[in-house]
Amino acid sequence: MAETTQLSAAEIELFDAVNAGRIANYSPHPAGEPWGDDRIISAASIRAMLNDDIPGLRPTTGGIRVAGARITGELELASVSLPYPFELTGCLIDHPINLNRAKLDCLNLAGSQIEQLHAESLETSSGVLLSNGFVSAGEVCLRGARIRGDLSCIGGRFECPGNVAINAEDAIIDGHVLLSNGLRVSGQVNLTSVKVGGLLYCAHSHIENPGAKVFTMDKARFAMDVIMSNGFKARGEITCSDAAIKRMLYCSNCSLDNAGGTALAADRVIIGGDTLLANWFYARGAVRFCDARIGGSVRCVGGAFDNTEGFALMLDGARIGGSIHVHTRFMANGGVLLDRAEIAGSLIGSGGSFQNSRGAAVSMHRAKLKGKVAFNNGFRARGAVLVDGSEMSELICSEGRFENPGGIALSANHARISGNVLLNDGFRSLGTVQLRDTAIEGNLDCSDGVFEETIEGLISPVATPFQNRNSTE
Repeated sequence: MAETTQLSAAEIELFDAVNAGRIANYSPHPAGEPWGDDRIISAASIRAMLNDDIPGLRPTTGGIRVAGARITGELELASVSLPYPFELTGCLIDHPINLNRAKLDCLNLAGSQIEQLHAESLETSSGVLLSNGFVSAGEVCLRGARIRGDLSCIGGRFECPGNVAINAEDAIIDGHVLLSNGLRVSGQVNLTSVKVGGLLYCAHSHIENPGAKVFTMDKARFAMDVIMSNGFKARGEITCSDAAIKRMLYCSNCSLDNAGGTALAADRVIIGGDTLLANWFYARGAVRFCDARIGGSVRCVGGAFDNTEGFALMLDGARIGGSIHVHTRFMANGGVLLDRAEIAGSLIGSGGSFQNSRGAAVSMHRAKLKGKVAFNNGFRARGAVLVDGSEMSELICSEGRFENPGGIALSANHARISGNVLLNDGFRSLGTVQLRDTAIEGNLDCSDGVFEETIEGLISPVATPFQNRNSTE
């Protein structure tokens, strides 16, 4: 490349533009027009500029900015240092790009079509843009990258079916991670152990890796919210076990589909604020928050959880700083598991629908609640509701319907209830109601309750010396 006679007209235009600090723009061509010679530049010519192989040429503060070109050959830029912008926008790049260990001001590949991107341990002073029509036919690897701005994949397309499509494991990203606005991924998004200073924002996007992990965030750290909403769809398993989210996990108007498996695995996650799985949230497959630590409330109003093979929503061993809201259009087709949970507020299931004909619709053994348990005002369970050994301020089941023919409809054996137990005003059970050795410090009110097909009488014996009873037995 030392002799200018080896350069094409397109490459001479590139060098002139870089010298002048402007964009080398080859893009004013009609859509679909073939990539002619006047738009083709070699990868070697770009490398030559960075190696000072072109006499009298060195990138200015404008950097290297190319639009609408076809770049031929492998773009081998490992370990290069360019303190100015590096932009290849709307380009067709035939071979993989190697930016491993490179140091750049920013990396902008918006609208470009590439084969692969190898950018392990890349460092940028600002953002990385893989957006606005960007297409990759193979893995985009940013493992261990240090990005001092946003990672934007807005409107990008990443095609790597059955393999990792976006790999940012162990990366540090000071800004936001934007997987939104038309993003489509075929393959896995890997954010394991990533550290994000801003939001993780997933909206109006679709990622799929059916039958396998589709989005991994295990051990990740997020300084702000994690948002999956507004038409976000995922096929495959999403995992964020052992992750830490400083603010809120917000999942609304989204669909997580991994039928027969786990749709969302968030075991041992730490969330500083609320967890929202509501307002047209839909999961097909188990949603797991086992042993999670959630500083605010869990809000599932209007959420639908579907896992007929077992438990649909699992919060066993979780510590919740607020209340659990599973009421008003909440639907679980599969059990809800709350064994050993510690809840600073209440469990509110008023008007919720819980169904698990194979076993427990609600299992809450040995849980500790400072507030009440409300299974009232249109609550409906098909399957056993078990709160044995739990502690709560009240158990309110007025106008609740509990159906488990031939089995246990409601069991609160060995529970400790500091206030009232209300099985009244339209309460209806189809199956046994058990209150063996239950400590009730308030009233037991069964007035206007209906108890059907019980095995041991209307209500099994209650043996608590300090109990005050007001029932219709």
